[in-house]
Amino acid sequence: MEVKVLLNEKNTLELELNDSDQSLGQLLAEKLSAEKDVEFAASKVEHPLVDSVKLIVKTKKGDPAKLVLEKLDEIKSEVSDFSKKFSDLSK
Repeated sequence: MEVKVLLNEKNTLELELNDSDQSLGQLLAEKLSAEKDVEFAASKVEHPLVDSVKLIVKTKKGDPAKLVLEKLDEIKSEVSDFSKKFSDLSK
């Protein structure tokens, strides 16, 4: 997956996730929206035939890039936990 930073200002971050379906963008936007310091978070698919998703994050305060990294770590942890539990069940 290729990630392009389209905009990185004080409280706004806009990323383009290439070679990706919309799942990761939607999951990140959902997790970011639940944060109290996030004013707006959304993912957008420009065209259904193009494997590209935009992620837009606007914060009330704090660094949006740092929040994205925190949420990615959280997602990694959740997937790892699920994988372990599923692996245990399928034995």
